[in-house]
Amino acid sequence: MLLASVAAAQEEPRVVRPGHEVEIRGEVVEVGCYLRDGSRGEGHKACALTCLKNGGQLGIVEDGTGVLYPLAGAQPATDPSAAVREQIAAHVGVRGRLYERAGSRVLVVEAVERLDD
Repeated sequence: MLLASVAAAQEEPRVVRPGHEVEIRGEVVEVGCYLRDGSRGEGHKACALTCLKNGGQLGIVEDGTGVLYPLAGAQPATDPSAAVREQIAAHVGVRGRLYERAGSRVLVVEAVERLDD
């Protein structure tokens, strides 16, 4: 047991790396419906809004790559969907900070612009 304590004490502290700035173009989707059923687009907008009201989460599906970026709030206990709530099913350009840890990622949106299709 002493050996385990010494080994743990010698480990370097884990450093939380700050997010890096990104610009992403893609569609705003409800994460649960998209991951479960691939649901997206204008025909899914009403369902996405209902899911969001019941605790769902929004994300951006990137053009070209299809990578999903779930959204997070800029601070704990803030609404991660506030910046894009009015853009569900729309094609948007977002600028924000991408945070990654242990194979997962979240995007904190700093600016959003609706793009013409």
